[in-house]
Amino acid sequence: MSFGSIMRFVVGSLSIELAPLTKESMAEFVNPGMQQFEVRKYTSSHNAPVLEDEISYFDKLRGDKSTLVWGIWLIEGDKRTLIGISSLDDIKIGHIHQATSGSIIFRKEYWGKGIASAAHKARTWYAFQHMGLYRIMSAVIQGNGGSLKALSRSGYTKVYTERNEKFIDGKLRHLDCLECLNPNEPFWTQWWHGDRPTKVNLAAQTATLEILAWAEQNVELP
Repeated sequence: MSFGSIMRFVVGSLSIELAPLTKESMAEFVNPGMQQFEVRKYTSSHNAPVLEDEISYFDKLRGDKSTLVWGIWLIEGDKRTLIGISSLDDIKIGHIHQATSGSIIFRKEYWGKGIASAAHKARTWYAFQHMGLYRIMSAVIQGNGGSLKALSRSGYTKVYTERNEKFIDGKLRHLDCLECLNPNEPFWTQWWHGDRPTKVNLAAQTATLEILAWAEQNVELP
């Protein structure tokens, strides 16, 4: 696994490509990337990485069979700019196929433009349509409204809250744990196996079906 297949879509007037990282692009993680506190604020990292750290991260990814990572690239003619990453981590292929998702856009000028939401939708479509996952899990530290909004728009619902999980801006923050379930058959029925989904679950199923329909029309797999 390690790196995901290329996916292309448009957000407003911006052409976005989810594609493998390159070792040369690791410098963009550093500056103007993960060295900015505001970018790292809601992650578990307190250290500002240097180029050697990101190259080590790249080398580690190449051999990680339980992770699928995409760089989020802005395409402007022949120019490609790395603005973030999206991933499926801890992929488990067993009686129930599932993974944990994560993403970050480290160029702040592209926050709030809908790119993260579109990337979540494309990744969810790939996970359900082409990998046969039953569930994708994620988590958001309370206060990180942008990430929570992007996930909520992508079919995720809150399952439970881990209290006092992180210390940010002088106070303890809770961690909201979310999941997105494959809305298609036979995955949906097999997941519930006789239990009755709640109204919230059924609404999430409808929302996720709409997301998959959007991706079928708007995401290109070259």
